[in-house]
Amino acid sequence: MTRDNVPIPTQSSTSVPAQPPSGAAPDQPADPTPAARQAAIGTGVPAAIVQGAAQGAAYGTARTALTHLTEKVLADPPDWDWARTAWNFVKELLGW
Repeated sequence: MTRDNVPIPTQSSTSVPAQPPSGAAPDQPADPTPAARQAAIGTGVPAAIVQGAAQGAAYGTARTALTHLTEKVLADPPDWDWARTAWNFVKELLGW
């Protein structure tokens, strides 16, 4: 049901402010002109498109880099002696 179909409520006769002559309820603002409504439609769309494109590009770049790194590691596994040496050094520092 739209606002136009709703009857205006009756008010008691004790100190009632006058209703506006347009017939609109006092607590409802007048409808904006069609030009004002049209200007508001889609104002944030270009920004959302740019943001979505940037997020997609970042996701694609990260996925490509991870895929490339995984393929390199699987094709030629690194020598892990440096990690073992570093771990032994840390253990000596901590006294384990």
